Amino acid sequence: MNSLLRVTPRLVARPVQRATYTTEATSTTKKTGAIGGGFVGFLLGVTVAGSAGYYYLLEEYNNASNSLLSSVEELQGSTEKVREYARKIEAVDKDVSKLKELAATTKELNELKTEFRKLYDTLNMEHLELKTHVWGLEQDLNKAVPSPKQ
Repeated sequence: MNSLLRVTPRLVARPVQRATYTTEATSTTKKTGAIGGGFVGFLLGVTVAGSAGYYYLLEEYNNASNSLLSSVEELQGSTEKVREYARKIEAVDKDVSKLKELAATTKELNELKTEFRKLYDTLNMEHLELKTHVWGLEQDLNKAVPSPKQ
């Protein structure tokens, strides 16, 4: 038993080291407080709302710019059409003015009619005079040459 006693004090004299396990976090957290958390939340909310507003305004600006650009392009196209029509109108106007210079007026036509009638009357009178002259020659010829039937 002595040997048992000798062993026992040694066991008792040695300190036993035990591992301790806990489920709690060992790091300490700083508490920000209600005011600090509210301020951070406010700043985060303002930032998100501002970003969403900026994105919305940017999209609206791009849509308006695209709409304005398409309107300007349509206006440019219609302006080109109007210019082309104006060129055509000017060309037609020049042609009409040339035709007016070349065309005869009513007064000129009436003068030409009168002159033509005079010419026709003159030709008719000369024709009648020639007919009379030929008839006279036939009469003279008939007097000068007796006809064989008589």
